[in-house]
Amino acid sequence: MGADTVSLSGLEKDVYEQAISEGVNNSFDLKDFFSIETAEWNGGAGHVWNHHHGRNSSPFFSNELGAYRVAGNQTSSKGRIGMKKLMGRISLSEEAMDDLVSSEASFRNGMTDEKSRLIDDLGRIENQSLGMDGRGVVALINEATGPSGVLLNLDAPGNIAGTNYGNRFVNVNDFLAAVNPATGQIRTSIKQIATVSSTGATATTTATVFTGWVDNDYVVQAANASVTDVLDTSFEAAPWGLPALVDDSTNRDNYFGILRSVVTSLQSYVVASLGAMSVDAAQRMSDVVFQRLGGIIDGICMHPSTRREWLKIQDADRRYSGSDLTNPNVMTKAFTQGDITVDEVKIKALRSIGLAQVYFLDTKKSGFVRYMAEPGKFMDKDGSMWVRQGTGASAVHAYEATYFRRFQNFCRRPGLNGRWDGVTGQTLVIVRDL
Repeated sequence: MGADTVSLSGLEKDVYEQAISEGVNNSFDLKDFFSIETAEWNGGAGHVWNHHHGRNSSPFFSNELGAYRVAGNQTSSKGRIGMKKLMGRISLSEEAMDDLVSSEASFRNGMTDEKSRLIDDLGRIENQSLGMDGRGVVALINEATGPSGVLLNLDAPGNIAGTNYGNRFVNVNDFLAAVNPATGQIRTSIKQIATVSSTGATATTTATVFTGWVDNDYVVQAANASVTDVLDTSFEAAPWGLPALVDDSTNRDNYFGILRSVVTSLQSYVVASLGAMSVDAAQRMSDVVFQRLGGIIDGICMHPSTRREWLKIQDADRRYSGSDLTNPNVMTKAFTQGDITVDEVKIKALRSIGLAQVYFLDTKKSGFVRYMAEPGKFMDKDGSMWVRQGTGASAVHAYEATYFRRFQNFCRRPGLNGRWDGVTGQTLVIVRDL
């Protein structure tokens, strides 16, 4: 018999593709929206800002010899913007650092690959946080008698009202804590996530005892399995996202040191329970923000599932003219994830937006800004970014590196913007980021 591939297998080589097949989503759609303005941070305990919100009350029409009104003055208030920190760590054995260096021995340099992918992973968390209210809350407990066994039922993803996809910001291996929303105190147990359902509102944990966890507790990220105090969790440690910046005081009354309930010009116009979307409701939103403070809506943000409902509304009233007559495909831009428009106002579909929310934004005048104390770097104060793991008898033959950013999102004139809550009618699709 002639030789075959089995008998000649010792002569064969494995041939490797040069590229690595990606199975994670590293597009940061909501982060890009906040690139409107980036301001440097010059150190100190916080950035003080001033908000003018009261007029001189003395002007009035008078007769020829009429009396003056009592003299008045302008009114302003000061607030303070503080930084928030996002960080992540890498650990590599010395052997891995030495062996994964050449193209002949590895697909990519091990250290380079781990560093760049860690930065991507931090970007993903940052992108998600921009759809949250700044409390660092990933979900609420959704169990009337509290969780038991290993099953954890969740709702209100990102602390945004709604029962759908309560686990959308929860990931395998996450350490999670429960926080009493009334007191801000952490419950006396930490859970690690074992599995997350691909659709829906459940996850399972590696342990069965949920000490003190009750319905509607905040679920936040924990640093590790050790319970010390709330400072070791993400609670109140996250930067502010759109639900806090564009708000009427429901989510955030204290707006960086100034109470929105007192200074109402810091309140965005919020419709709490919209129901079904309509063109008339959108026009009413535009009219209200214009009449209040002169806001001109030039951008609308919503989840892709919500955009589909808007397409149904828009398509019914669409009329074709000009070039549209020869290319009347109304779905083209939406289908390819481009911006659709209401007249000339862009509608962006952003996957980190709350599932039942729509934001109406004056992006030109409201002053969205990201204050950056540190745009991102690996810690190197000791002279090297790689630090030996452990000390003394606990030291191991490995090194770790820590990457961090310090920033805060801010809106100088939140009253120029508006928000719909409680939008109904969407047929939701799978919304978990991979």
